[in-house]
Amino acid sequence: MFEARDAPENDYRVKAMKRDRSAQLGIAAMLLGLCTAIPAAYASALCGDDEPPKAAKSSKGKCPAGYRYSANKHSCTKVSCGTGKAWSKGEEACLGVDAASLSDDDYFNEARLRVDDQRFAEALDLLFRIKNQDQAKVLNYIGYSTRKLGDVEKGIDYYHRALEIDPNYLKAREYLGEGYLQKGDVARAKEQLDEIANRCGGPCEDYELLVQAIASYIVGEPNASTYAAAKPSS
Repeated sequence: MFEARDAPENDYRVKAMKRDRSAQLGIAAMLLGLCTAIPAAYASALCGDDEPPKAAKSSKGKCPAGYRYSANKHSCTKVSCGTGKAWSKGEEACLGVDAASLSDDDYFNEARLRVDDQRFAEALDLLFRIKNQDQAKVLNYIGYSTRKLGDVEKGIDYYHRALEIDPNYLKAREYLGEGYLQKGDVARAKEQLDEIANRCGGPCEDYELLVQAIASYIVGEPNASTYAAAKPSS
């Protein structure tokens, strides 16, 4: 019995299309002057670099926020509760979102998981339950979720508030630049790119991501949501 296989010419066409798209983005980046006058380590694959290295696996006791160590899987696994619940680190259980024992960190970590799952309305509900709203990372997540729900202007306002608290919060600057792209304002997006470059002081993922977003916009990628494909960091 024969197994169905993709024709070799189809594989070739897919690879050729990917090469063409990368070339288009690279040309757009160079035309914008985004691949020059910066250290080579700043530039993404658009400017000729290799792909970034994959993140190392976390070991027991060193899981990032929103994860816990699984003895069965010997790795960190996501801790995600159902709608209306949040993981309590102290109780080590999923609790109702109104539980008094849930901390600001519990709400924030659960909101991050909702963003991962693109459940932005649920993420906002959790984020607004955080008592200390004057945190750049919280305002950045609120801005991101708000923008993804379609209110770009309001999302941009939250990014500005995050940057008032921490002007060096590069992730907020990256997403602010992407917000300006959604409004068609390339000049302001490039301003944020310059701000990131001036503040990085070395290889910088946020710079790379915004370079790619601007280049994608210039070559006419139709889906503006691709500018926010990478999720905000803490």
